[in-house]
Amino acid sequence: MAVLRAVVFDMDETLLSINLAAFIAVLARDESALLAEAGRRSTWTMVAAYTRALLEVNQPGHDGTRTNREIFDAAIERRSGVVLADPVVRDMIECYEREVLPNRNDRIIDADPMPGGIRAVEAALSRGLRVALLTNPSFSETCIRCRMRWGGLEDLPFELVTTLENSRHCKPDAAYYRESLSELGLSPDEVLMVGNDPKRDFPEPDCGLKTAYVGDGAPARAMWAGTMERFGERFDEVVEAFEGD
Repeated sequence: MAVLRAVVFDMDETLLSINLAAFIAVLARDESALLAEAGRRSTWTMVAAYTRALLEVNQPGHDGTRTNREIFDAAIERRSGVVLADPVVRDMIECYEREVLPNRNDRIIDADPMPGGIRAVEAALSRGLRVALLTNPSFSETCIRCRMRWGGLEDLPFELVTTLENSRHCKPDAAYYRESLSELGLSPDEVLMVGNDPKRDFPEPDCGLKTAYVGDGAPARAMWAGTMERFGERFDEVVEAFEGD
């Protein structure tokens, strides 16, 4: 019989209600403008380079020798000539993400705690289970921590938060899930993934990790499907389903 030892959560539209497309658009626009000024490039050149770099990070099949940060930075330099590792450039971007980005949550991005999200994490903790935040690591730790604060998640005891700097793959690549669980010292059959994305929150190919789905519809691969609120309210039933499967 399977024994559940940890619950790992996606963040955007799982624990955090957010217009993620708007957030990405604002981040890409603002940082591209800063990089264009620093590198004396056109804004459009930098927007194109930034967008392609994000896409490159999210491509499956990376060999695991470089972090996502290294892949992103190399792609920016290759496409625009701007060196993100330059101390002046790095400090400028870090200052933006630390001081400016937290104030960008407006009526369009509309980030707020997902109803039932914190209760779900607390339900797992109350049973002595370990928790981690397996958000897609396309963004820096500073950007991810910013969104965590918007969702009221910053004080929850996540043992791991995946970021651009500490990951070498992205969702839904099974290598991302194996890497993250290895960092926690867990195997896929001991862990429940909770997420809303019918593609990214199910490892590809299947690596034995079960997913509770809290998005729209009910994917065939989902071990359980429902709302985030219902997940927290019926967590005991979810555990029984996991361990009885």
